[in-house]
Amino acid sequence: MVFVQERKSKGVIYLYLDKSIRIGKRVYKISRFLGKKSDVSKEKIEKEKKKFALEVDKRIVSLLVVEAKRKYSLEFPLTLDEIQKIEEMNLKYREIKKSLNKKDWADIKKRFVANFVFESNALEGNSLTLRNFSDIIFENKLAGTADLREVYDAKNSYAVFSKLFNSRKEISESFIINLHKEIMKNIDERVGYKNIPNIILGRKMNLTEPKEVPREMKKLLKWYNDNKEKIYPLELAFKFHHKFEKIHPFADGNGRVGRMLLNYILIKNRYYPIIIRKTHRNNYLKALEAADNSRFIPLIRFSLEKAKETYRKFFEVYYQYL
Repeated sequence: MVFVQERKSKGVIYLYLDKSIRIGKRVYKISRFLGKKSDVSKEKIEKEKKKFALEVDKRIVSLLVVEAKRKYSLEFPLTLDEIQKIEEMNLKYREIKKSLNKKDWADIKKRFVANFVFESNALEGNSLTLRNFSDIIFENKLAGTADLREVYDAKNSYAVFSKLFNSRKEISESFIINLHKEIMKNIDERVGYKNIPNIILGRKMNLTEPKEVPREMKKLLKWYNDNKEKIYPLELAFKFHHKFEKIHPFADGNGRVGRMLLNYILIKNRYYPIIIRKTHRNNYLKALEAADNSRFIPLIRFSLEKAKETYRKFFEVYYQYL
């Protein structure tokens, strides 16, 4: 929030606009001189506040980029220019959250969760149309031809991701196993880690053998905890997602759980979540396949594209109405 401050010098009162911001562990103060209190009208203060807010936003983004450069190990294509674009979008996303009343923000969250879940489930072959999906989630209506598995798939995933949006729990094995259990409720009784090998159709890769899953999941979580303060959040989320999908710890539901965890990492780091659409399935799988062979540039490039696209196609319209 921008504050109007009075400062007295040699008997004269002067007005300033002040804004304090925290970046990491550091607090920065930004000020703008308005003039003598006797010369500054209320209209001028309001006008200057708007200009000052734009200056503050630019300053915040610059500081966030400097902080990212200092804190994270950055490699192409995650350049400072790209980070600046993501930070600008994320700052606007956070302003949307802060500025809207609770009911409006709740409506936006519902719409986002529905879009994310619809696309995520469609990536796994769920054939519900968006209209069918909306009827099931928001109206509790069931089309006569709807497959019950797909209905539970929609309901479960929507309920689970809605809770994740507001959760602050740490990511652990029990957290991930419970997440999977809730998603697969009334769909598949095989909860917990897989007992037989699984195969992904259309993707050439060696998945983790069942007996190795507990060990590999512990290694994944150790990697996450070792790197969550060292790797830029967008890169961290997508690399975690890739490692999780390569393990494929469950008999079913790995893609849905993996994409929720990807977004949960972003949300925990105060970044906006993203949507990977069914229409981008081929590029998504190619990026994961490249990462299977330790080529991470396509995966990070894909993450940047989806982050920008999600903001522009979903969140930007709300920012324009602030």
